Amino acid sequence: MTQTNMNHYPEITSDIFDISPSIVRLSEKFSKVPAIKQVDRDGFRDTLIGLSAQCLRAWELGQSWVLPDNLQLPRRVIFAGVGGSAIGADVVATYARLFSPISVEVTRDYSLPPLDEDCLVLACSFSGETEEAIKPFQAAAAAGAMCLAITTGGTLQKEALKLGQPCLTYSWNGTPRSAIGYGVFLPLAILSRLGLFEISDDDIESVIADLMKLSDKWKSSVIGDVVTLPALIAGEMLERIPLIVGSGFLEVAARRWAGELAENSKRLAVPVAVPEFNHNLLEGAVADALRYQTNETPDPWFVILLDAGPAHPRNRLRVNITRKHFENAGRKAWHIDVGGKTPLQSIMRACALGSWVSFYLALFSEVDPTKVDILAQFKRDIALANEGD
Repeated sequence: MTQTNMNHYPEITSDIFDISPSIVRLSEKFSKVPAIKQVDRDGFRDTLIGLSAQCLRAWELGQSWVLPDNLQLPRRVIFAGVGGSAIGADVVATYARLFSPISVEVTRDYSLPPLDEDCLVLACSFSGETEEAIKPFQAAAAAGAMCLAITTGGTLQKEALKLGQPCLTYSWNGTPRSAIGYGVFLPLAILSRLGLFEISDDDIESVIADLMKLSDKWKSSVIGDVVTLPALIAGEMLERIPLIVGSGFLEVAARRWAGELAENSKRLAVPVAVPEFNHNLLEGAVADALRYQTNETPDPWFVILLDAGPAHPRNRLRVNITRKHFENAGRKAWHIDVGGKTPLQSIMRACALGSWVSFYLALFSEVDPTKVDILAQFKRDIALANEGD
């Protein structure tokens, strides 16, 4: 008989661990490949399984690509991009904040801050058609800043060629959001070669080998007689709204979870981070939980607190106390230690877990994890709209 005993989940700390039998039934159903393929018609699962190989290809490409002479160690780095093309930049910016004295930031808009020749602007667009990457790239070139386009092709590549700016292209047969390996490890390799921070091949190989092990473990919703961790979390989210709390540098992973749950599972999730959460939003969130408790009505929220050994000890303490505040107010909250020996390893583990959770939640909800019809329609609408409308 398939089990969901808390003893099987050392990653989870919680005083509220009542698992619905429906989670077991759904996990057993979708442990079989034919059932998966009925929902996952475009093979989204294969892109998750292939994450480690993608990361390796991206790192090797970033290491072997010939650096143009005009790319030097910058005084400031700005990524321009949105959506799945920007989340990798967020990971790199987070890593740089921990290990580099040089400022690295991500802009998700049409305009850039004032630039000079010592600034490096990396425009990231999977399709090469993202206007929030193209327009900043054009502005950066006009301002005389160092520029680099990272894309699979499209208008961004053509614009780079027209402006005489370098363009690093790659190929990926998947969605933009599933190309996070390229989004992280390509710019990570380039910036390390420029001297922003030191990161060795051994460090990268350790992260990649770890991701491979996780994919082998999480590619099934049931192993032996135990529901796997991402399937368990997905089941808990079926009837709830997730509040994803990231501990310190895991804020970027919380944002990744929210994006993956939205696009893959078609579910709204709210990402926040400690310590900031403890200074404002905690008040409203716990007060909200207490109202449900007082009124004896079902609480629609489920709190996931992402944590890891490399996080700051005070943030780890904050996460645990935050969980207790929620549980004392009757709200289900799981403190999840994502593991990892380094910040980068922990971030990538957390991001991978979020992707697998969103995949199983899509299966359990019987929605295609690949299609994003609403976003596609919005892109058509904005392409046809005039600024004066």
